[in-house]
Amino acid sequence: MKRLPTTLAAGAFALLLATPAFADIAVLEGQAPGALDPVSFTGGDTGFQIVGLVGPDDAQVTVNGAEALVVQGQTIEAVADTFNFLLFTLADAGLAFTSAQFNLNAAAAGTTTIRAFDQFGNDFGGTFSVGVNGANFFHVSATAGQRIQSIVVMSSADLEDVSQIRLGGISALVPEPASWGMMILGFGAAGAVIRQRRRSATL
Repeated sequence: MKRLPTTLAAGAFALLLATPAFADIAVLEGQAPGALDPVSFTGGDTGFQIVGLVGPDDAQVTVNGAEALVVQGQTIEAVADTFNFLLFTLADAGLAFTSAQFNLNAAAAGTTTIRAFDQFGNDFGGTFSVGVNGANFFHVSATAGQRIQSIVVMSSADLEDVSQIRLGGISALVPEPASWGMMILGFGAAGAVIRQRRRSATL
């Protein structure tokens, strides 16, 4: 039994070595390749949080702002003037997505920082130029098992509206294979310690 900690440590190290590196989430200019599901909003909805529905299962999408927002058609605008911050996420924390698209309409030329956060809290993205032409499309894509849980938009340029919000690859989050392995290893270690204590108590 004295070899148990060494054996467990070796097993954990092997699992870590076997864990593939997470692929980056890419934030890119332009429309997303392939078909994504449009997010449907209710016209006239107003508040600091706007809720829409997406996909065949009507997953709830929340769009949060630092200023009050209003839905005009399928476009989200500021109730008063412009806005500079948005947070896109799914209402169900147990869900994530693999791709997204949206179009920003700026009141004046400037820069916008877009960050996408994965299921582990890591963030990816960059800063981009936006113009006043009303066609500042961006898309976010995850690959190799990576998942997106939220997207943050922070703009130095005043934004008039965001439209054509689409999501793809919505599904439930499940532990990665290496996470399952570490959990099983942990349960095994706990069981071994309990058995060792019981055996010592009977001696």
